[in-house]
Amino acid sequence: MTEQSLPKLAFLGPVGTYSHQVGGAYDRFGGNVDYVEKQKIKDVFDAISAEIPFGLVPQENSIYGSVTETYDALREPEVGETKFVKGEVTLAVQHCLVVRQGVKAEDVTRILSHEQALGQCGKYLQKNFPSAALQKMASTAAAAQALLNEGPEQLHSAAICSPLCAVVFKGLEILQESIQDKNTNCTRFYVLAQGLETKPPYLPGPPQLQRALVRIGLPAPEEPESAEDGSAEALTTSISAHNRPLHMVMSTLLTTFGVPVIRIDRRPSLNHVPFEHVYYVELEELGSELGVENSADDEHGSSVWLNRVQMGVDRVCEAGGEATIIGVW
Repeated sequence: MTEQSLPKLAFLGPVGTYSHQVGGAYDRFGGNVDYVEKQKIKDVFDAISAEIPFGLVPQENSIYGSVTETYDALREPEVGETKFVKGEVTLAVQHCLVVRQGVKAEDVTRILSHEQALGQCGKYLQKNFPSAALQKMASTAAAAQALLNEGPEQLHSAAICSPLCAVVFKGLEILQESIQDKNTNCTRFYVLAQGLETKPPYLPGPPQLQRALVRIGLPAPEEPESAEDGSAEALTTSISAHNRPLHMVMSTLLTTFGVPVIRIDRRPSLNHVPFEHVYYVELEELGSELGVENSADDEHGSSVWLNRVQMGVDRVCEAGGEATIIGVW
């Protein structure tokens, strides 16, 4: 395929981020896509369209946990309608400390990186730079790129990023490699696609387990026009009554879907009800776990799997909840 005919894939940029690395350097997509860099995770979600049918976003790190920005974006109504999770990729992450050429460790008073990377290197920073100011950036590569900006503060700054950044951005050098708190540091990425049945253009590789991601919450109640009774007792009673159906569903997930639940995440709901949450339930097809061949490339197997997940979604709705399939892979 020519570059003009390649499907586009949005990733958290700039070039040199782990999102870019997992797509190209680690051969998950290789030359099968045209990479389009975005400044924020939300921008990757917003970009999914007929023009850019695929995306790649970090979902969870083995040290620092879930990526909040990704789960916030998964709450949006268009996710489950025109945007879906269609795959996953895991990358072993090796962080390094990068500075402008000539800057010494003793000069560093400010360290820039993505929130996740700062958290993954927390022990190293506390031990070696206890007084340094930590500045959150949109991505690890953006942090490295910022070191090349004009200004005296750059001569006292460092960035936590991939070693690739020292190659991509000329004028930088690595002060120290492998500064993550654990050598088992891994990040899992979600592959996004425009359609529920769209297959990402992966390079050949081993088949993945058959999985699904379901968002579960409650229908938005009517917002009261006035607060005649604004007492804490009245508010608590209202919240408890509204959440009761969801508690019932969440306590019987295995019965609801009939397959193992391998993880549950939650974020505050977009509804106006205080302390109401939306839950992300990831499911795994039992046959795949037992070694039964039923890969996502098998159209019949995929149809059976999708129908099974949909039956669980219907049960949630029958119980008074609201559920949407936002990913199948």
